Amino acid sequence: MPENVRQKWRPRLWTVVTIVLGVVLSLPFAGLYFFKFYANQLVQQTEESLLAQASIMAAIYAQSYEVASGTETASAKTNQEFDPTFPSLSMSAGILPQRPDAVPNVVNPSPIYLDIGPELSRVASAAQINTLAGYRFLDDQGNVIGGSAEVGQSLAHVEEVQRALEGENVSVARVRVRDTPEPTLYSFSRGARVRVFVATPVRSGGDVIGAVYLSRTPNHIFRFLYGERFNLAKASLFVLISTSLIGFVFWRFITRPIHALIARTQTTGSNGQRWQPLEHYGTREIETLSHSFQSLTERLQNKQDALKTYTAHVTHELKSPLTAVKGAAELLAEEDMTPSQRRVFLENIARNTQRMEELLTSMRAFSLADQSAMAGETRLKSIVPDLSSRFDPVRLSVRGAETALPIHTDTLKIILTHLLENAQQHGATEVTLIADRETAGATLTISDNGNGISDGNRDKVLTPFFTTRREQGGTGMGLNIVTSTLEALGGSLTLLATERGTAFRISFQNAPK
Repeated sequence: MPENVRQKWRPRLWTVVTIVLGVVLSLPFAGLYFFKFYANQLVQQTEESLLAQASIMAAIYAQSYEVASGTETASAKTNQEFDPTFPSLSMSAGILPQRPDAVPNVVNPSPIYLDIGPELSRVASAAQINTLAGYRFLDDQGNVIGGSAEVGQSLAHVEEVQRALEGENVSVARVRVRDTPEPTLYSFSRGARVRVFVATPVRSGGDVIGAVYLSRTPNHIFRFLYGERFNLAKASLFVLISTSLIGFVFWRFITRPIHALIARTQTTGSNGQRWQPLEHYGTREIETLSHSFQSLTERLQNKQDALKTYTAHVTHELKSPLTAVKGAAELLAEEDMTPSQRRVFLENIARNTQRMEELLTSMRAFSLADQSAMAGETRLKSIVPDLSSRFDPVRLSVRGAETALPIHTDTLKIILTHLLENAQQHGATEVTLIADRETAGATLTISDNGNGISDGNRDKVLTPFFTTRREQGGTGMGLNIVTSTLEALGGSLTLLATERGTAFRISFQNAPK
């Protein structure tokens, strides 16, 4: 990497996986901090319980009042209309300040309230043992006539009490002040710092004769968690095992194959070492990536080998014409050379110069084979007329002219031009092109009626720089240019066995899905 290019910091794959696993593992614990929604649910459960108790206590209060005042009805009303009250408190709606303290009575309760007060207090004491709620029974002036506390004092100045004496069911959440310091763990929950108050009017004969005022602290979230400690332990163990399993899956199917792939790419090519398949691919995508790397490295290695061979060949091939040109130039410098001799040496220089130009042209075409390889879609019917006019002595016949081949038109023309030139140079007068589509992919077969290839040369014909026409200027690079172009497209060139002439098959593999 150039020194002036600043390399950005990028985390390792395992670092990312570790962070993800850490987040997954911490989600249950983070939920202990972000459980306000559950605290709100506990508040509403407490409100619902107090509303039910208040309704019962109001009925007991009304019955006791009617008995004491002599206004008790003989039978209950029929066709009674139901008017249910549902919980409505929400922690997000705001919490009222601490409830004002009780004050001395301004007006003393009437004798009827004083008579029923002690009985209501006994009911409240019995109920409080199990419900843990606070009970206040108020007369129509807001005086506490019975209950679990503040009997003989007035709560008429409390807002929810005033509204209840006006005939309204009221539920409020107020700030709770503890007598002892609050445990640190409780500070995570807002539910520990509130107290729910419910004020319900008491009616007799259609008139409001008083109110029932109940209060209770909501059940604490940690008390609930303690009760569910065994289930929570099981859930935590499950989360731990699941996270470990996820980590193993990431390591086994992603991290380890990628590290193996990185190590393989770093060692391939050093000291002539070729690509070796991985022992474990993990996932199909990594297997496809590995095969792509393998195909790429093999193409690069083959290209490098071919260039080395070609360089050695060109060096050898250029040495002879350069020596001839150099010797001819030295002889031409002599003054006693006849015109006919001079013409012979000049023709020799021209011939050897042309040979060097052909070698350099073939070298350039071979090096640019990958660049000329273009994917696309071509049908033989679109290029056969052009090829027939260029190779007029050769008669072209086509089968499967409508079959689509996955190659660009210009690229296919270059390939067929090399193959038709070879066929024409070896005496072919007829060439058959057969396009077909098989399960593995499309194929194109090129067969001719020429002189064919001898058995001794069949294994050499695809070797770089092999040619039987060296005296006629052949470089042996035509088939290698075709092979290199097809490999760049994922295709291949195969020499087929024939009784007469020569046949090549071009295979195009289907792209992986």
